[in-house]
Amino acid sequence: SLLLATGGLTLVWALLETTYRMAYYDELTGLPGRRALNEALLRVGSRYAVAMVDVDHFKRLNDVFGHDVGDQALRMVAGRLSRITGGGKAFRHGGEEFVVLFTRATAAEALPHLEAVRRAIADASFILRGPRRPRKKPPTPKPARGPQVTVALTVSIGLAEPDQRKGNASPQQVLRAADKALYRAKGAGRNRLMV
Repeated sequence: SLLLATGGLTLVWALLETTYRMAYYDELTGLPGRRALNEALLRVGSRYAVAMVDVDHFKRLNDVFGHDVGDQALRMVAGRLSRITGGGKAFRHGGEEFVVLFTRATAAEALPHLEAVRRAIADASFILRGPRRPRKKPPTPKPARGPQVTVALTVSIGLAEPDQRKGNASPQQVLRAADKALYRAKGAGRNRLMV
């Protein structure tokens, strides 16, 4: 009966862990999802910055190359955002939008880190996977046959911080302010950061 109880507890633990992972992490990118972001926003102090990041021309990328390529692009952007410096933490917000939360940092302090990741994404070679290319890199990769298709990929970023004078007191208001800054960046030509 002890073995049966241990097996039951192991099963319950695995179920809880799987449920938590499904609720808090985005399956496609591996980044924490919107629920995790909302909980993180509840724990911020008075000094933080929020950045909304959106993949430029994502709908066109999906329409021209297909959803598999769109998924590859989202994974690439998520990979770059997950390695952001300066204490930022990336979250998948939904669709082609991401959020980077800098706890204990001002917008001015977060700006160079976001600008660096924006440039890194724009400078990266986004090479489309061939139809027979394996999902994981093999230990000894074979040279590509035929021409490789490279797609330019950029992001626009809106950045905001709490500011009582602008009516950005709550984390949700700061998030909305970052979203407005993002749309200003898109309107100004994309592939840029606006505060």
